[in-house]
Amino acid sequence: MADNYYQSFTGIVLSTRPYKEKDMLIKIFTKEYGKRMFFARNAHAKRNDIQLAAFPFVRGDFIGHINPDGLSFINEIKTTYFPKRAQTDITVNAYATYLCNLTDASMEDRVKDPTLFQLLWEALAQLEVSDYPEIMANIFELKLLPKFGIPLQLHSCVICQEETGPLDFSEAYHGMLCFRHFQLDPRRLHWSAQVAAMIQRLSIAQYNQIHSIRLRPKTIQGIRRAIDELYEEYVGLHLKSKSFIDQLEQFNNPLIEPSPHAPMGKSDGAS
Repeated sequence: MADNYYQSFTGIVLSTRPYKEKDMLIKIFTKEYGKRMFFARNAHAKRNDIQLAAFPFVRGDFIGHINPDGLSFINEIKTTYFPKRAQTDITVNAYATYLCNLTDASMEDRVKDPTLFQLLWEALAQLEVSDYPEIMANIFELKLLPKFGIPLQLHSCVICQEETGPLDFSEAYHGMLCFRHFQLDPRRLHWSAQVAAMIQRLSIAQYNQIHSIRLRPKTIQGIRRAIDELYEEYVGLHLKSKSFIDQLEQFNNPLIEPSPHAPMGKSDGAS
């Protein structure tokens, strides 16, 4: 057998599904080889370390054989970051599933994308510790938009590059307009000043720079609606995992009550 038959790679488990009685097919987004489907033999055997990879959202370092076409194979798991919270908290699980599904839909098989890989890695890590899984997902959604087509200008006015003052989103201009240019598009989306400001900040936020968040439930709901508008207009993707999040929110808050993850603060902000 050739020395280079096996390759080491870092990966994120996007999804899994049973194959026959004891085996499993595991879709892994690898940093080095892009998105691949792996065959795991006897994945559910108690003494088989491969079972650690048989859970969605697992992140880790693997050894296996990467085939140019068809299925690849997992041989060994070196290190793993197991998503404990995503396996026990239905809300976190829903958001983790959605982010993995969104990633899957945004990329072709076998295409390397280390930037997207790092973004998903950090997003899943934040879901394990953050009190605001919805906001962690919102950051991811905003940063993923360029993968689906038109890059939107969300951090400043598309006309004069103004970053301060009231902003609003214009579909006609594919970005924000400052209040001095609102008259250019009477049909702009009319986001509230708080929601527009948070979309602006979240679009450029880095996960490792977020130290604290304090948002009113109304603003959280407004951010969600605003991003949903962007995805409906520019992406047109309707994932079951996103529908489940919407149903879960409605179930938890039938009268659009405050999110259970949101403290009852009087001001909005992230730092």
